Formats: sequence, structure tokens, C-alpha cells
Amino acid sequence: MFNNQKEIIINSIKILIYKEFRKAFDKIDFENDDIYLEPLLFSYFNSKKDNLFPKETITEILQGYYIQKEKHKIKYSFNRNEIAYIPQVGYFKKGEEAIDEYILDNGDFEVIKEVHPTQEKYFVEFYKGHIVNQSPKHNSVWKSSYQELFNAIDIIKKYIPDFYKELVFANKKIYLHDNPKILNFTTIETLGMLYFYVIGDNNLIYFIEELIHQGSHNYLYYVVHNRKDYFKIDVDNSIMRDFTKQQWDYRTIYGAFHGLFTVTQRVVYFDKLLVQKMFSGREKHELLGRFADQFSRFRTGLELLDFDKVYTKKGIELYNELDTKCESILEKYGMLKNEFDLSNRDLDFRYEDFCKLNSYEDFLEKDRNNYYQF
Repeated sequence: MFNNQKEIIINSIKILIYKEFRKAFDKIDFENDDIYLEPLLFSYFNSKKDNLFPKETITEILQGYYIQKEKHKIKYSFNRNEIAYIPQVGYFKKGEEAIDEYILDNGDFEVIKEVHPTQEKYFVEFYKGHIVNQSPKHNSVWKSSYQELFNAIDIIKKYIPDFYKELVFANKKIYLHDNPKILNFTTIETLGMLYFYVIGDNNLIYFIEELIHQGSHNYLYYVVHNRKDYFKIDVDNSIMRDFTKQQWDYRTIYGAFHGLFTVTQRVVYFDKLLVQKMFSGREKHELLGRFADQFSRFRTGLELLDFDKVYTKKGIELYNELDTKCESILEKYGMLKNEFDLSNRDLDFRYEDFCKLNSYEDFLEKDRNNYYQF
């Protein structure tokens, strides 16, 4: 685990709180590290460069963590729907003093019912390197989806406990919304938050994949927090096409490295779920389709870089470890590479589209005959 990196981040937040609101340390439990990993603190401090919120906003964010409870003060936390989310307390409608909705959590995770205004700027519709809608609409769908999400978390906890530890280490809260054009994302600027769109019902396998995928982004933020340990150049601002001559590749090197990490994580943990024969029927069909989708996401450009120019020794070792592990498991499932037709997949895998080209009935017949043996 990467506790040193977490301690560095926690200490940075403590310093920022001290500069902004030093009286907070008279009100909160200074030793409670969970406070300093509150995603709204990250989004608040990262909003400073835009000068969007007054200093009083931090007092509203922290008041739920006070040891001695005070009357709630809410002025700057109301979002577009005129609802304020106060961590550890609940949700308030503008003009009303009573709590409108309570916190929704289960074990180690909380489902966010309404986003805080400091997080709103991160919701954009993004397509192939371009923002196509800077301010899209999105609505919370927590009521219809939270139980299935918690079921997915429970399956991860039981059947892939190694990943569950990583998920808990780096992630705290999840927002579920209804706009599929806002692709699922995380950002270090709201560290600990996961943002998922939801389409329809029967999303168990989808949630499992996205918890692994997006949850691993947050985990990698900790792993490579000190870039200089892994990279010789400024990978956050180095564009892949400038190094690989692949003109389509708009990603930063750092973003592409995240891609390698999250593909490897999915391949590793899909394998563990399949080995344990966790799923059958529709769920197995979807899981195998999502596994097949990883082949085209592996080795998409990083292998073309001049390693000695880009990576430190430690960075090369991490790259080689991920690349070798991913290649080995993909070879094990090699028959999946050409088993399914994924030609209608755009940016992300959607099971409804997958079924249009890959008959569920044909899959069931093959599965009954033990065709899918790995």
C-alpha cells in the first residue's frame, strides 16, 4: 500500500485548512485522517484558482465533522437544484432548516445524492479529445441504482478482496447520474470521488467494471503521486502524438499510463472472477464481452515511447510489470479476441449495443456445451 503518499496528501490538506480556516482545528478531531480525505476539500481547494467560492464555503464543508455540533450554516453549498450537501450530515433544500435527505452509505462507501457546487465544473461532455458541451445537464439517479451498486461492491469485497483493499484505500464516495454523454470519470481534483452514468436496469457487471476501472484511477493517483519517482519528463503536459507520431493520439503520456494501469486492473480482476465461476447467463455474457473489449485497449501507444527518455528506472519497472501481466492474461483468454463483434463500440462498452451484434441465445448454446473454457 502507498501510505507514505497518502500521508503527504493529508499533510498538504492540513496546511491548506490551516491557511484558510485555522480555527477548524479547534473544532475537529485533528487525528482523524478521514476528514482530510473528504473529496469536497479537494474540489474546494482546487476551485481557488477560479476564485468561484468564498472562504466561508470551507466552514460549510467541515461543519459535519465538528466534535461539538453547531447550528448548520449553509449559504454557498446549494447546487443547481438548490440543494446543499453537507458531509456527515445530509442534504438541505434552500429555504428549509430541516434535513431533506440523509446520508446514504453502506460499509466503506457513500452514494452521493446531489453533487456539491464545487464539483460541478468537472461535468463535461467529452469526445475524442474535445469538449463538446461545457455545461451539460445531469440528474441524480441514486434511488433506482444504489442497491445494485452496493451489491457490486459486496461481490468485489467477497471474491476479489485484494482489489477491494485498493478500492477502499483510494475511494470514498460515488455519484450516479443519468447523462451517458458524460463519460465516467475521476479527477485528482476531487480525489476519492467516482462519477458514473447509469442506463436502465441490470447494471451489476457494469458497476463491477467501473468500480475496478475508475476506482483504479484514484488508486494510481496515489501510486505515482511523486511523478519524479517514475518519469523523467512532465508527463502531465506531454502529448502522446508528439512522441509516437500517431496523429490520432490526443492523450497525455500520464493519461495513457493511466489507461495501461486500468486495463491491466480489469484484465487481472475479470480473470479472478471468471476463475471462481461467479457468473452465468446474461451476466457471464456481458462480462466476457467486457473482457474482449480490453484487447483493443492494450498497447495503444505507450510501447512506442523512448523508455529511457520518458521513464526513470522505477517507472520502467512499473511499466514492464503492468505490460507483462496484462499480456499474459490476455493470452490465456486469446479466443475472446475474435469471438465477439465489437465494431459498434464507440468510446465505451455498452451491453445493449453489444447484444445487437452478439446473440445471447448463441452464447447460451455455446456455454451449455462448455465452449468458454480458459
